[in-house]
Amino acid sequence: MQRFVHTMIITILLGFLIGVGPLAAEEKPIYIGILAPITGTQAVMSEDLITGSRLAQEEINAAGGVLGRRLELIIEDTETRPAPGMDAARKLVGVDRVPVISGGFSSGVALPIAKYLQERGIVGVFQPPTSPLFREVGSYIFLTNVLDNYKGKVIAEFAVEDSGKKKFGLMFPNNAFGIMLMKETIKNLERLEAEIVSEVVYELNKVDYKAELQRLFAKDPEVVIGTWYAKEGLVTVKQAYEMGLLNVDKVPWYCPEITSSFAAAMKDIPEVLEGIKGLNPLAPGSLFMEKFKKKMGREPITAYAAMNYDALIMIAMAINFANSVDPTAIRDALPKIDDWYRGQSTGGDKRFDKDGMQGFGSYEKLIVKSGKNVPYEK
Repeated sequence: MQRFVHTMIITILLGFLIGVGPLAAEEKPIYIGILAPITGTQAVMSEDLITGSRLAQEEINAAGGVLGRRLELIIEDTETRPAPGMDAARKLVGVDRVPVISGGFSSGVALPIAKYLQERGIVGVFQPPTSPLFREVGSYIFLTNVLDNYKGKVIAEFAVEDSGKKKFGLMFPNNAFGIMLMKETIKNLERLEAEIVSEVVYELNKVDYKAELQRLFAKDPEVVIGTWYAKEGLVTVKQAYEMGLLNVDKVPWYCPEITSSFAAAMKDIPEVLEGIKGLNPLAPGSLFMEKFKKKMGREPITAYAAMNYDALIMIAMAINFANSVDPTAIRDALPKIDDWYRGQSTGGDKRFDKDGMQGFGSYEKLIVKSGKNVPYEK
């Protein structure tokens, strides 16, 4: 299907595919479940994520709602942990009876939720989880971020080509996201004939990572590749700096999730991050950035807020296209509308592949300079 729209005329699309006239006051709203890390290791991200969803909700309702009914969000806290995340999903499905759940944030939190939704025939549109394991869950599950297969390839190539070095130390979290991304990174480093001298898998929610840092540097890596959640990233770089292990002129650091990994550190100790390089999904489109800044008075911390925005717009389009709130009808409609919508995240191409995964997307290379993530070119 030829692409129907781009970002500059999204409001026309909303009125055409979503809005069907004035909102019917007597009709019950359509409820969508949103899972967000309001507390826990990624709490610093929740305001942006929820704002992305709220901006989409406001646009959808202003354009006439969905099926002539108001769209309402039921937002639940995952605490950035699998068990509370599952409790939140069960509440949304069993009590609130939502046909679709969106959000999730972490692969480690969202993957068991995805399996639960698949078993019950409820649609899950997750962002920004990236684990390739989502591909195996089933037809009710969709992702709007690029999978780790691609991210592992890009970060390995970036680190090897940019550093010109061959001895690597790795530090990744012990969950579905971290393990899969580390495997993909290792596979691509080996393809590039790099040597992995240390592989450190760390647990979340710790207040001390000195032992992990000692293991990371025990065999004198020439380069570090690692990723963290915001809370763990703050502790890790603070302690690495205090231990004399964070000197990017001697041992450069590369991070496949630079903005989210150091979201808390960027607020508290930005000077420690100077010179760290990494990847980030392409910055949100200008339309979203303008709306976000108008509402919040600042730019979003990461690109993930725009993913939440895109997901809700696409969910609303699918409901209207299906002319139904039945989860199976919504599932069947999502792959049919993805080429009509030019999104605001990951470069704008939101087409799904045959498994409901994000088939397209790009990353930008960043470096921390004077307390900001800025584009990097060697």
